[in-house]
Amino acid sequence: MEKTIRHLQRTIGERAISSAELEKLKGSHEDFRADWIEWDEEHDSYYLTPEILDHKARPKEDFEALGLGELEERIVDVLEQGKSVKWGKLALAMWLFFLFIVVYTVVETIL
Repeated sequence: MEKTIRHLQRTIGERAISSAELEKLKGSHEDFRADWIEWDEEHDSYYLTPEILDHKARPKEDFEALGLGELEERIVDVLEQGKSVKWGKLALAMWLFFLFIVVYTVVETIL
């Protein structure tokens, strides 16, 4: 949605668009919404709404500092997620991989 709004702001801006151009835009952007445009009877054309023209994209990530309580909650959540990992199977797989590396190294050394 953000990408579509930015594209409309760059390509259309404050200029008027015709019905044919509007249909073309609707066809090329599947997330295009009808409330992003308004009809001007005086000029018989469509315009982007002021809300869309003034829309500013949010940053992808909010790098806000966490308080100690929030940081503690995140750490506890991650630790809780770690409880669901099948550690026995993971340990077995790691040992099998280690043994494979050892056997492969010995075989390559001998041959």
